[in-house]
Amino acid sequence: MNKTTTMACALALALAACGKPQEVASEKAAEKMIESAIGKDGSKAKVDLSAGQARITTTDAQGRTSQMEMGGAQVGEADLGIAFYPGARPVEGQSSRVTTPDGSMLSIGLQSSDAPDKVAGFYRDAIKSQSAGKQTMEMSDGSGGATFMLADDATSSAVQVHVRKAEGGSEIQIVSTRGKAK
Repeated sequence: MNKTTTMACALALALAACGKPQEVASEKAAEKMIESAIGKDGSKAKVDLSAGQARITTTDAQGRTSQMEMGGAQVGEADLGIAFYPGARPVEGQSSRVTTPDGSMLSIGLQSSDAPDKVAGFYRDAIKSQSAGKQTMEMSDGSGGATFMLADDATSSAVQVHVRKAEGGSEIQIVSTRGKAK
């Protein structure tokens, strides 16, 4: 490789990296600002805004720890307590996990190429199969989409499934909450 090619490659690499230091500096400034705001009530916080996600761990004045992971949490069917619609794909950036001393909340967004009424039928059956001794609710939106809820007072847990029409199929949002163990 000659000197001109080497210089051009080095210049291209340097230019490609130009925006990165500013982006990292902005992330670090935002992290410190959030940590400071949380710390005003005596809590301690560790904030990480890298990789397009937000991870926040706080410890309050009583020593209780809470964790939030938004935008890229690993959330699966077993975590939520309900199966994913067959063939549905997780939507990037639409999963979160929040854990506090009082319980947890998990959510995930999924996308399917199937029509909302077909997806809603799957979740209607899934909720019905788990409904013994629990409270259920169903609301239709008039376009094939629906919202389903299954609540279990005995375990202080609930799962909600929202299905709505989307371009090319359906959007599915699943939210699961669990209260503090009794």
